[in-house]
Amino acid sequence: MKTLTTTTLAAALSIAAFSPAIASEQGTIVVESESAMQEWQQDVGRSLDRRLATATKQTRTDPVSSIVQLRFTLDASGKAHDIEVLNGSGDICTDLVAKRAVSGLSQLAEAPVADASSQTFQANIIFADDEVTYSKLAKALAKSEKVRMA
Repeated sequence: MKTLTTTTLAAALSIAAFSPAIASEQGTIVVESESAMQEWQQDVGRSLDRRLATATKQTRTDPVSSIVQLRFTLDASGKAHDIEVLNGSGDICTDLVAKRAVSGLSQLAEAPVADASSQTFQANIIFADDEVTYSKLAKALAKSEKVRMA
């Protein structure tokens, strides 16, 4: 099975996937530069994809096709802290792979938003074993993110 993932980072933008800040819960989020945000999203997305592959091998897990949504804050060193499953895959092993991958990300504190260390981040991770499943899950995620960000 080939595991496909999607991971991007956004701050109060209508970009589905991985976002520092839940604007409705924390007030206004100040994005320093949209182009810097997009570059950061891509960098973190690539890093998370690598970490997901590593976590899958380390746990000897074959993740189920699903969306896993995680929320977390940053600790003093800028690493993910207090990671909680917001919406799980229905498979504890798949959720564990997602949590393990996010816990190892090192560039989260570099988010181009004001005071990244005080933000709540959300990671939306898609696991899919083919392009058709990926497309369906990505559409469902985009729809739910549009509702969440409204």
